[in-house]
Amino acid sequence: MEVKTIVVGNYQTNCYLLFNDDECLIIDPGASPRSIIRQIGDRKVVAILLTHGHFDHTGAVDELYKEYGCPIYGCKNDEPLFKSDILRGFYGESSVVNSPIRWFESDYLKIGSFEINIYFTPGHSSGSVMFKIDDKLFSGDTLFYESVGRTDLYSGSLSQLKQSLRVVYQLPGDMIVYPGHESITTVEHEIKYNPYL
Repeated sequence: MEVKTIVVGNYQTNCYLLFNDDECLIIDPGASPRSIIRQIGDRKVVAILLTHGHFDHTGAVDELYKEYGCPIYGCKNDEPLFKSDILRGFYGESSVVNSPIRWFESDYLKIGSFEINIYFTPGHSSGSVMFKIDDKLFSGDTLFYESVGRTDLYSGSLSQLKQSLRVVYQLPGDMIVYPGHESITTVEHEIKYNPYL
């Protein structure tokens, strides 16, 4: 599996394109739909996965849905974030997802050739999740390089986030972590240097 990172939007969100042969899985398309489409080329988009409902991770969803008509998956606990302008007062901008979202019903999904393990990790928001795909962890804003996502926005909770991060100790140390912002890291590095772990 090939992973391509596209940094999008004012908040420098990492949008990930996962390629298995001619199939593509999109994670957190926060902005710049035309750039994302160009990078995908003629591959078949099998789904869009959302780690949480903040606008900087969902801003290009509707345009990509119009282009590909693919299923979109997220956690129902973040429905208020996906479907309303609830964060406009914090940032002065927001993004409502008008396209249909399928809610995760278990901790495992198989979509095309992709097998996805889902970790429900409330804290940054109540519906935050992480994805393990092959030997890679896509952590959204739950886990960053030597840090974590903020918890002072709607439905955030530092105590919940710290509890959610316990799952990291169950993962192999050499697993690469692809966060929602900033640079990639490894489980081993975060266990050693991240003050929240």
